[in-house]
Amino acid sequence: MTTSDKLREFADKWGFSQDKTDEGFLIDNDRTRQCLSDLTALISEGYVEKAKYDEAVRQRDELREALIDMVWQFAYEGTKNGKGVMYTGGLSALEGAFSALGLSDPITVEDFEAAIKNTDG
Repeated sequence: MTTSDKLREFADKWGFSQDKTDEGFLIDNDRTRQCLSDLTALISEGYVEKAKYDEAVRQRDELREALIDMVWQFAYEGTKNGKGVMYTGGLSALEGAFSALGLSDPITVEDFEAAIKNTDG
């Protein structure tokens, strides 16, 4: 369905029209034009159904959890200034995981735990 088709469907459903309605009056005012303009912009910007959005969020969360598990399992461990740290050791997959999670390299274990806790859904 094209953007124009979606907009026409919405307009018909909610009674926005430039033709006479069943009640016999014309709906063609600035608010209607602004509403339809805003809807056109929304649809053009990639509006998706709630179910598709929810599925994308679910997948994002699963991928995030997989990256966190990857860091826990494969990151190198050491100490810096007397604190436990995790680091990539130059491994590109870990560098990618650190980057995607917004982590510094190295990162203290304490900061890593705080970072993943602060973004839990």
